[in-house]
Amino acid sequence: MTKRPDHELVEQIPAADWVDQDLLTREMSADLLTDEIAAEEGRLAALADSDLSESDRNATEQLLRRRIDAMKAARASYLEG
Repeated sequence: MTKRPDHELVEQIPAADWVDQDLLTREMSADLLTDEIAAEEGRLAALADSDLSESDRNATEQLLRRRIDAMKAARASYLEG
């Protein structure tokens, strides 16, 4: 058996933790939002054929529309630069 040290030294870099991570670009974020918006719009369209009560359907539709509007606003801000 090899003897391991009780602790291992970790080299510290002179930068914030997030600097070395893969980050999404604004364009990539906008593309992901476009896909998610399309998915939510599909859920919204399918809502008409659901077995939900009218009040539940209306509440769900309102939440989906607010979510879609928020995602569209975020996407627009990413595309503005």
